Amino acid sequence: MCGITGFIGSDGAIQIALESLKRLEYRGYDSVGIAYPQNNHIAVVRATGNISRLHDRLGGDVPDVAVAIAHTRWATHGQPTEANAHPHQDCSGQIAVAHNGIIENYGPLRDELQRMGHRFSSETDTEVLPHLIEHYLHEAGDLVEAVRLSLRRVEGSYAVAVISTRYPGGVIVARKDSPLVIGLAEGSKLIASDIPAVLPYTKDVLILEDGDVVVVTPGAVILTDISGKTAHRSPTRVGWSIEEAEKGGYSHYMLKEIHEEPVAVRNALRGRIDNDRAILEGLTISPADWRRFQRVEIVACGTAYHAGLVGKRLMEQILRIPTEAVIASEFRYSDPLVDEKTLVLLISQSGETADTLAAMREAKQRGAYTLAIVNVMGSTLAREADGVIYTQAGPEIGVASTKAYLAQLAVIHLLAIHWAQQIDAPFLNDGVSRPLLVNELERLPDLIASALQGEPHIKSLADRLADRSCFIYLGRGYDFAAAMEAALKLKEISYIHAEAYAAGEMKHGPLALIEPGVVVIGLATQPTTNLKLWSNLKEVKARNGTVVVVHTEGESVPDGSDYQISIPPAPPSLMPAIALVPLQLLAYHIANARGCPIDQPRNLAKSVTVE
Repeated sequence: MCGITGFIGSDGAIQIALESLKRLEYRGYDSVGIAYPQNNHIAVVRATGNISRLHDRLGGDVPDVAVAIAHTRWATHGQPTEANAHPHQDCSGQIAVAHNGIIENYGPLRDELQRMGHRFSSETDTEVLPHLIEHYLHEAGDLVEAVRLSLRRVEGSYAVAVISTRYPGGVIVARKDSPLVIGLAEGSKLIASDIPAVLPYTKDVLILEDGDVVVVTPGAVILTDISGKTAHRSPTRVGWSIEEAEKGGYSHYMLKEIHEEPVAVRNALRGRIDNDRAILEGLTISPADWRRFQRVEIVACGTAYHAGLVGKRLMEQILRIPTEAVIASEFRYSDPLVDEKTLVLLISQSGETADTLAAMREAKQRGAYTLAIVNVMGSTLAREADGVIYTQAGPEIGVASTKAYLAQLAVIHLLAIHWAQQIDAPFLNDGVSRPLLVNELERLPDLIASALQGEPHIKSLADRLADRSCFIYLGRGYDFAAAMEAALKLKEISYIHAEAYAAGEMKHGPLALIEPGVVVIGLATQPTTNLKLWSNLKEVKARNGTVVVVHTEGESVPDGSDYQISIPPAPPSLMPAIALVPLQLLAYHIANARGCPIDQPRNLAKSVTVE
């Protein structure tokens, strides 16, 4: 959550830091600030609201400085006020710190510092850092060492950027459990919480790892660990173009990314299918190891968890191995039954989700093999898991995940098929043979593209439903997993109350919610359960609810449905990927009709880096 940027180089640092910060707006924020050296102190300008408010506060006469750090804050400790916005300063006004993460022991540290005479001006946990650095600077006499000593006192997670009049030509950065990268340009350097912020200036980045403390100047990057020992690491060359991280003429990133789904899924599959076989060359798991695993735990949050629900059903059908999908925030505290015979599959778009990282570390401590499905190369999850499969979906900027979800479903299928090949498992997937499933998986990008052609109909439907206040999504089997994700998309960006239920549960409570004006969207893509679903939808219609049916082309639908959405047919396990295309579009167009801020929904962030 939140975003840090900085520039170290020539004049114009303030403008570049703010331009970079705008590329991190997708992470979600409620206040913004910037700090830069000015005369004999560090100037700090902050504002609530968005970056344009900060521009207003700066005014037209922006000083030409060579160093600046900027920050967008998503409130955790303290209200979203100007006083709580970052960067924060020490008592002398000669140190400023921008921080992402949470300092869990800030209370005792704050009390200790106040007893020493330090004066605090915010409610935040972050403000203890500049005061700690000020304290240790008097002891150590060296700013970098003062930062190291301060961070050793901190419990929790952090990505920090520190500037000071004691080091006017550079920035000190460090990370633990929160992402941070350094962009390497000739004669200048950039810092950012995520790669898109530096892409206009360089494609060469140094991805920081936990424990790194780095001195960044225009001509050098001095990498050390928290004890002061010098380290060496090669930079990464980013394959994304800046255009891939821009809107490309679409009104919102989310709409652009929905339309990128055929390409994203094609990229996820590229080089990984050979005839009727799935090829995952990056995995070093032997057939004997595959056979050793007797249990699968799929661990994820939000949209990635809904992809995991599809994976649970698919793996149990294909592999006949007990599989559970678990919310990451619950896994760590549930005393999980995992050991060396368990494969823990962790799914995350960013690879920086705090709960998922914590779950991975817990699983490793218990002896399980950890395998990550992740989009961002070099992310913490990708580096720390025992194995990794990249989804290769490209940058996803919109907070509400779309193309990353479909790429995750494609990779889950590849993994299940590959695993089945390694252990010669009987292929019991709703009567679909392995060659047929692989063939249809290869066709999935075209099927998604076909589903996108129905957008005009979806927009028209959205205009009719945009004023409704309650949506219920129903499905059975794979359709229930898809219903969960469809409901999440609507509530995330339109702020309409939306829930998903297994259709058979309607009579066990949710039916009491049905009244005129309530919209019930029934997903009917599973041949073995469609007749049962029809009965549930008729119960809704009998109580004057509005019924929308998502069905496969050529299939009959029940009498009395108000609206219909047809999608191309495919094997049952692939239907969640295809069905979500029109339902993502429906959520988008409803939110757009309601005037909602689609790419930056309130209270949400793209990368949830705190528990």
